Amino acid sequence: MLDFIKKRYNILIPVFLIIVLSVALILYNREYKNNRYAKTEDSEVYQYFSGVKMEYTASISRNKKDVILEYTPKDYVVNLDSIPIYIKDKDRVIFPKEMSIVLPLNNREYQVNALAEIYKENNLYYLNLRDLNQSFDHAFLYDGKDLYFFIDSVSITVGSEEINLSPLSYLTCTHNSLLEYYDKETDTYGQIDVENSALVTNDYMTINVNTDRIIYNDGFLLLTNDFSALQKVTEIEN
Repeated sequence: MLDFIKKRYNILIPVFLIIVLSVALILYNREYKNNRYAKTEDSEVYQYFSGVKMEYTASISRNKKDVILEYTPKDYVVNLDSIPIYIKDKDRVIFPKEMSIVLPLNNREYQVNALAEIYKENNLYYLNLRDLNQSFDHAFLYDGKDLYFFIDSVSITVGSEEINLSPLSYLTCTHNSLLEYYDKETDTYGQIDVENSALVTNDYMTINVNTDRIIYNDGFLLLTNDFSALQKVTEIEN
C-alpha cells in the first residue's frame, strides 16, 4: 500500500486537493442558499406604545435557518424603534433595532444586530440571528437608552413598592422619572413614578435602571450606548 502511494504521489495529491475543494464548494453553496432563501408569511403581532396595545399584521421573511431577513408592517405605519415586537400567541419576540445583550455574571456586553429574535423552546430561551442560534439565561437586552428586556423573571423595586415581571417582559425608564413596564405572562402594561431610583433584581443581578448600572458588591458596570464599541454576540466563544 505504501509503495502504491509513493509511486502515484504526484497524481494522488492533486486528486485529493480537488476532492477537498469540491466538498468546500458544496458546503459553501449550501450555506449561501440557506442564507439567501426567503420565505415570507404574514403574522399577527403586537406592540405597546405609551401603554396602548397596537395589534397588526406584519409580513416577515425568514431564511431556511428561521432567521428574520425582513420585517414589514401591513395596513399601518409603525414607528419601528427599540420597542419589542411580540408574535401573537407565541413565545417569540422580535427586536427591530440594534440592541446589546448583557451577561451580568460574566461582566460582559455584546452587540446584537437588528431583527434578532428571542424564542422559547423546551424551557430554554434562544437568541436567533444570522450566524447564531444559541440559548441564553442570566442575561438581558438593552437598547442603549431606556429599554430593558428580560429573559428571566425579575422584580422591580421602587421605594416600598415591588412589581414582578415574568420572562420575555420589559421596562422603560425615562429621565422624567416615569417607569413603564410590560408583563408578558399577564399581557399587562403599567407605569409608576420614580422619585429616587428603581432597582431591578433577581438571584444573579441588581440593576439601577435610572443610572444604567449593574451593581456589584465591589463596584458597578456602566452599560454603554455605543454599540459600535462592543464585540458582536456572534463572536462569543462557546
